[in-house]
Amino acid sequence: MTRQADGASAGSDPTSSRLPSRVAQLLSALFYGTCSFLIVLVNKALLTTYGFPSPIVLGVGQMAATIMILYVSKLNKIIHFPDFDKKIPVKLFPLPLLYIGNHISGLSSTSRLSLPMFTVLRKFTIPLTLLLETIILGKQYSLNIIVSVFAIVLGAVIAAG
Repeated sequence: MTRQADGASAGSDPTSSRLPSRVAQLLSALFYGTCSFLIVLVNKALLTTYGFPSPIVLGVGQMAATIMILYVSKLNKIIHFPDFDKKIPVKLFPLPLLYIGNHISGLSSTSRLSLPMFTVLRKFTIPLTLLLETIILGKQYSLNIIVSVFAIVLGAVIAAG
C-alpha cells in the first residue's frame, strides 16, 4: 500500500493538493499590491528626484529583470509555467507592441504627473480593457467583476481627490 501525500485519498483529484490555500492567495495579493505600489514610488523618485535620463532604459531594465526573476524562479521550481513558444508572439502580434507602448508611456508620464493623477489614469485602463474585450473578443463579464472594477476606479478618483 502506498501512502498518499498530504493525506489525499486515492479517489481525489491530483491537482487539488497543489492548489494554493486562502492564506497563500491573500499573501500573494498583498505581495503584488506592495510591489506595485513600491515600483511606482521608485520610478517616480528615479525619474524626478534623481533625474534618471531615460524612461525607456528604465522600462527595458525592469522588463529584463522581471524575465530573469521569472526564469530563475522556474529553474528553482518555485513557480511553474509553460516553456516559451515562438508561435505565441506571432499569434498575439499587436499586443506586445501595445504593452511596450503602454509601459514606456506610463513611465514617461510618471515624471510629468503627480502620483495621484498617475494612479487615476492607470486605473482607467482597466474598464477600457473590459470594454474592448467585450467589443472585440465578445467576452461577457459578471456584474461582480464590473462593480469591482468601477469600485477600483472610484477609489482612485476619490484618493486623487
